[in-house]
Amino acid sequence: MKKVLLFSVLLLIISGILLTIQWIGYEKLSSASENIMADQTIEIEVQSDGFLIKQALQSLPENSKLNMKLPADAKEVSCSKGDKCVTGGQSGTVTANGGIITIQYQIPATLSSQSFLLNNWQASFENIDVSHTDLLLTDHTKRGGQWISSIQQTAAKQLSMIDFYSFKGKADRPPLFWQKNGLKQSDFADITVFAKEPVNLSEESMSAPFSKEEIIAQTVVISKDLKPQQLDGLTFIRQESDLRTIRSRMIYDYVKKHFIFPEEEQWMTSFLAVSLYSTQPMNMKAADMNEQIAAVLAEAEQKEWETALMQFKGKEVNAEKLDRALSAVKSEQTDFFEKNKSSKLPTVPLIFFDGRSVMVEEARVPFHMKKKDSLLYVPLKEAAAALGFSVQEVSSQEWLMKKEFETYHFYLNENRVLLNEHQYALYETALQKMDGIIYIDKIWFQKIFLVEVQETDEAIHLKSYGL
Repeated sequence: MKKVLLFSVLLLIISGILLTIQWIGYEKLSSASENIMADQTIEIEVQSDGFLIKQALQSLPENSKLNMKLPADAKEVSCSKGDKCVTGGQSGTVTANGGIITIQYQIPATLSSQSFLLNNWQASFENIDVSHTDLLLTDHTKRGGQWISSIQQTAAKQLSMIDFYSFKGKADRPPLFWQKNGLKQSDFADITVFAKEPVNLSEESMSAPFSKEEIIAQTVVISKDLKPQQLDGLTFIRQESDLRTIRSRMIYDYVKKHFIFPEEEQWMTSFLAVSLYSTQPMNMKAADMNEQIAAVLAEAEQKEWETALMQFKGKEVNAEKLDRALSAVKSEQTDFFEKNKSSKLPTVPLIFFDGRSVMVEEARVPFHMKKKDSLLYVPLKEAAAALGFSVQEVSSQEWLMKKEFETYHFYLNENRVLLNEHQYALYETALQKMDGIIYIDKIWFQKIFLVEVQETDEAIHLKSYGL
């Protein structure tokens, strides 16, 4: 008994040690995977032969060792006193002493006298999220002109020996643009526009439907002389009408960030942007799908659908989940998104159906039933074919069905059927065209084809009466 007790105690001790080791390892892994938040100050001196850049990160943990990647043209790299700085080629490591690191480097350049653009000119650091950037620019060339960045300008002073500019904002690697001829600035809620003349557009047409805290403000330069391109928060366009695209892109980027699709379904980001925020579609198939859904939803259902879509914000979403959400809104099943999850056109039509599987003489078939006004409807052509009938569309309004000695003529626009030369009039709603498919109600289907339709919670069975 003592041996058993001793063995049990020993097992508990070993288990405790193993759990402790695993927990420490987990803590270290979790800690290593978390990015460090830091503030950044960048000082740039513009000289006739290029740029001298001093870049500092603050609010770092003591003795943080960071991997860094330098700009492609960086020369004469050095670190501030007290920091360990090891560089090789365009990469290196730096260890902070006192929670701050500072690196300095030069970028040689021949500067145009009319305009030039600085992009990807800052060093980047692994596992660092920059929460705020202060950019201080001193221009020793005294060439005048105008400096523009993706972040907000806070000062512009022309002094006797230098010109001084400052900017601040959230971007960690803000691009910089200089132009000899100054542009007029127009400010909107989320977009700052520089153009030859002030932009006269409504605030509503330019603002995104989110709070300022949720998006990154955009700076746009309109000029026919510049190449259209989109950088990190700074966009160049040729004409004022292109501003609508900027707003659409902001909404699209927001949706892409907050609604997480699998890689092969990411084009559906455009569908959510159109459905929830009424923006211009980035994908024409997404616009077509949204139109099809809007056409079948009543006003109350449309609101319920938008609420259902918003439930996916901040979560993973895919075609299957969207189908389930839309099915819940309509109280019918659909596989609309699953069938359309490829971005290729054409769009597969939107169809709702009874979700129960259908069995014909105990064999499962690929079609579904549909309910309308509490009545069950059977897809006429598909069900007849499954029962062994040949189906010929004589015209769009006349179908001929044959099986052994039985011949049926359906006259769709006249609501009548000819069974082996015996004519039967159908009531007005017996035949229904829904989602492009001709259905016949359960009662008339049983009478005409002498097939019993048995319903359970899981399946619908079509069985011949055997007459």
